[in-house]
Amino acid sequence: MIDLGQSSYRQEVIMPQAPRKTSPADIEIPATMRTLIAVYLAASVTAIALLLFGGDPASGIFLVLFALPWSLFVSQVTGLLGFESAALNLALLAIGVGINAALLYLLGRRLHKRHSPSRPT
Repeated sequence: MIDLGQSSYRQEVIMPQAPRKTSPADIEIPATMRTLIAVYLAASVTAIALLLFGGDPASGIFLVLFALPWSLFVSQVTGLLGFESAALNLALLAIGVGINAALLYLLGRRLHKRHSPSRPT
């Protein structure tokens, strides 16, 4: 075998890269907004538990209030389906609470993105 003087040492060339744009996953919401969402969800779960285990059907008013404005459509949806069920009403109200929590999260991301300083390029 003939050695041509080539060694196993390799020199890597590092190419310059363009600055990365901020992806939606990189945006974090402020702690106050996370706390607000956590309190909202805890209060909503408490309202669901109060409705399920409280014994008084009037205790569902708290869940209806937490699910506004989506709770206004519960009677229309159950009317379209043709039957009424307490479990269906509870599920629809829980979906409304979830939509409201998601909207709070998106609002927090948007406000944080608007007020955060831009990255230097």
